[in-house]
Amino acid sequence: MLITMAMFAMVMASCEKLFMEDDLASDPEAIFEEIWDFTDKHYSFFEEKEVDWNALYDEYRPKVDPHMHPIALFDLCAEMLYELRDGHVNLLSSFDRSRYWKWYLDSPENFYYSIIERHYLQDNQRLVGPLQFALISEEIAYVYYSSFARTVTEGNLDLIINTINNIDGLKGLIIDVRHNGGGNPTNGRDIAARFTNERVFAGTNHIKTGPAHDAFSEQRVYINPHDGPRYDGPVMLLTNRRSYSATTYFAQYMRELDNVTLVGDTTGGGAGLPAFRDLPNGWRLRVSSTKFYDPAGNSIEGGVPPDVYAEFPQVNDSLLLSEDHIIETARELILD
Repeated sequence: MLITMAMFAMVMASCEKLFMEDDLASDPEAIFEEIWDFTDKHYSFFEEKEVDWNALYDEYRPKVDPHMHPIALFDLCAEMLYELRDGHVNLLSSFDRSRYWKWYLDSPENFYYSIIERHYLQDNQRLVGPLQFALISEEIAYVYYSSFARTVTEGNLDLIINTINNIDGLKGLIIDVRHNGGGNPTNGRDIAARFTNERVFAGTNHIKTGPAHDAFSEQRVYINPHDGPRYDGPVMLLTNRRSYSATTYFAQYMRELDNVTLVGDTTGGGAGLPAFRDLPNGWRLRVSSTKFYDPAGNSIEGGVPPDVYAEFPQVNDSLLLSEDHIIETARELILD
């Protein structure tokens, strides 16, 4: 029996739901059928990706041989799943993990941590839980958050917000989530709640309710102001294409706040919380099973665009760079 996907607000830190069913035969044909069928019932972006899943069945099913080697079967199924063009769709085995990487490979890197560490943080940073906090000038504070899989506590946020609220002459805050591959979207909502003084509609979450490709329920998502310390000055949120999954959600939450400007590149997307299926042969399948739309009704699966595009100049060696062009763009926007 399938377990219905829990409501978005109740998603745990892994952002994932495990679907369990009775074991099936583990022969290649049965494994292929299970992969295709589970994806057919639970994948959420067939319409957005303009994918004809039935046509892909007709293309790939005849290639399955009852006696084919497990690696050959894995590669064939991975090739079919690749057609979904979704970084949240994976097939995991003891010998490989399939994934679609093109969501960022054709985009500029736009982030070099060594530059951040050598030219901005140096030995002035304070490590506040998973957050790296520093003043990069007398007028600008900076926070880097590397992974939403690392929990941010109320105490972490209280310390940072109270600190910046007590800095005389502070003109703005830069929050950097470039190369943040995601994790728990609840962390993003908790952070966004520190930068608004009113309830803000952030978008609509669509949750799978049945096997039909269009079977979804809708849930409106709001950012409610935190009842503790908040900051209402200018905030620059730095993103790039490797800002993925929960980081895309966070960018969307922040985008709707009046005092926030997104700077950098469009996020990597990944706006579908994953569902899992353990297969009888020991493999594990993961597919996106929800979707999110901004208040204007646009899907954020392809990423959240910045308000101001900025990227690094072309260089042969990142060590030649003495500044982060995207941070400097954000600095100029704050001081302008």
